[in-house]
Amino acid sequence: MSKIINLYHIFFRNVLSLFLLGIFLLNTSFLDDKEKTSSKIRTVVIDPGHGGKDSGTMGTKRFKIYEKHIALAVSLKLGNYIKKSFPEIDVIYTRDSDVFLELKERTEIANTSNADLFISVHCDGFTNPQPFGASVFVMGMSKLKANMDVAMRENSAIYLEDNYQQKYEGFDPKSAESYIVFSLMQNMYLNQSLKIAEEVEKEFATRANRKSRGVKQAPFYVISRTNMPSILIECGFLTNPKEEEYLHSAKGQDYLASAIFRAFRSYKESFEGISSATDPVELKKQEVVEMLAPKKEIITDKVIFKVQIGTYLKSMLKEKLFKEISADELILNGTFKYYVGNEIDKSKADSLKIKMQKNGFKGAFVVAFYKDKRISMKEALDLQMKITNNE
Repeated sequence: MSKIINLYHIFFRNVLSLFLLGIFLLNTSFLDDKEKTSSKIRTVVIDPGHGGKDSGTMGTKRFKIYEKHIALAVSLKLGNYIKKSFPEIDVIYTRDSDVFLELKERTEIANTSNADLFISVHCDGFTNPQPFGASVFVMGMSKLKANMDVAMRENSAIYLEDNYQQKYEGFDPKSAESYIVFSLMQNMYLNQSLKIAEEVEKEFATRANRKSRGVKQAPFYVISRTNMPSILIECGFLTNPKEEEYLHSAKGQDYLASAIFRAFRSYKESFEGISSATDPVELKKQEVVEMLAPKKEIITDKVIFKVQIGTYLKSMLKEKLFKEISADELILNGTFKYYVGNEIDKSKADSLKIKMQKNGFKGAFVVAFYKDKRISMKEALDLQMKITNNE
């Protein structure tokens, strides 16, 4: 009975915000994610998970280094890489030392800073030592018990806060009923969040040589209340002895931070349509590029520019607008990417991007392919110049 009462209070206190949200959604296209009015990334908030009296996952307990320590170390390295390569970007940490922060404080720091991106860094744990690998989460409900278990574990930091029942309006991290409200929430930045999550997942697998557990959705509190694209990263399992040692090592932390930085750089390049910066850490494994099976004929000895118009959690090919523009579909890690155009001249692709943005695809951006493989914009422009000079 008490659970029902708590659930009633949750719905009652959120009914106004849900009503206003519904009105807003009715006035926007279902194709769009809310975008920043600025075309530049100026502020990034990095959130090292846990801290202070909240140790997070304690791992195998062979060491006195826990999740809170590793999350902070990787976060500080990541921030330094961003500052060094992009000094114009304001990097803000929710914490830069071993202090305890409430979950609400973390989201408030990001929102009051008017951040363009929120990255929360964590480490995973499980009841047996076998699981290993890294995961990247975006906001959303999941039917998979494993995803929900991770969210409940991370959200349980609420229990360490004073007066948490009043602060979080009856939300109980371990109560399934409490997550009903999350299922009603609409993440305005899902498209952009998925973009950077996919980049992080790719970099972990191909550059940092970590097992990738994929991009997933789960109802984490810290990425549900932010007013910007947000991801939560689980760098690996501290309960796996071998992976715990890697996460403790300076080299492992460098590789992880560098991989996240490279993902951020790719996301920034796509968002702003530019390319810059060099790798902060030279990694051993070569990058595996993304494959695309296009509908249209591709000139294989040329760099091809396309416009990516969206990333969705279901196929959109039956939608009228997608039929009209003859979009190419790529399925990657359970997400559906859509491309239009087939240009050799990047300026034409840029014009097509603007056209797509005016047609409602506000998150559209230009991507490059060479011999049916996705490459970075910097690689594309360098390769195009090399091909031109040799002709």
